[in-house]
Amino acid sequence: MIKKILLLLFLIIVCIFFIIFYLFDRVYIKSYIQDLEENFNVNITLQEPHQFTVFPNLSLLANFNLEKKERNIFVKDVDLSIKKFYNTKNPILNFTSKRIIIDKLIFDNLTISGEINEYNLRHLLKLTLFPKGYFLFNINDDEEKSLQFINIIAQRLNIPEAYKQLIDVSFNFLNDKSFFSSKIIIDQEYITINNFESFKNDYSVTLGGEFNLKNEIVDLEAIIKMHNEKIFEMHLIGNIENPEIYILSTDKILEMKFNINDFNQILDSNFENILQNRLTIE
Repeated sequence: MIKKILLLLFLIIVCIFFIIFYLFDRVYIKSYIQDLEENFNVNITLQEPHQFTVFPNLSLLANFNLEKKERNIFVKDVDLSIKKFYNTKNPILNFTSKRIIIDKLIFDNLTISGEINEYNLRHLLKLTLFPKGYFLFNINDDEEKSLQFINIIAQRLNIPEAYKQLIDVSFNFLNDKSFFSSKIIIDQEYITINNFESFKNDYSVTLGGEFNLKNEIVDLEAIIKMHNEKIFEMHLIGNIENPEIYILSTDKILEMKFNINDFNQILDSNFENILQNRLTIE
């Protein structure tokens, strides 16, 4: 009799476990996706059914696309895995995407590894991430040819070397994709960028700073080097939508301030006008 009761209790526990598993897997995750869509005003499309497993580790695997039309954001073919091994403190996160488009900026073959430092049942509160991949700017053939033409002409003009270097840096990083690696810490409404490095031909860029998502403020500083020697300092500060960019050459000859929308004009085929306005030097 006791054995039958114990067997019955065991079966009840197993049934309860699978009911909880089903509710979590089918109801909770679906509700979580709906919350994300509502809170961030995005569309998330699952490419295939997500997978939730308990053994040999607690893990969630998902493949999806994400789109936010009013901000011109599109994330394609995302593979996301979150795993919690029983002998580790923090869950491990891995993220890959074929392409992410944020207005004029494109990330290709992006991979992110990291860990979730703080979380609750509804939100990821703090993450430490290590992204790497390629970034490029979305320019068409006419813009690319115009940029190349200006770079050739600028190198022949009788203007200070700092101006030639700035145009050449722009040409190198705008004209084709560049590899980058970085460390990012997301702590609720703050995003901190550390150790961002990108190399292209003779140039390298290191960048660091912070995004305040609550106040929509960005504060970034960058160092541009040529053959490992610093040639420019760059400071980007202000509202995320249209921050101010300040560029200063090492020799102090070039000192320039403009807003990101002015930079977007460069990518909208106004290369000749920008060159004429910026390089009014005999």
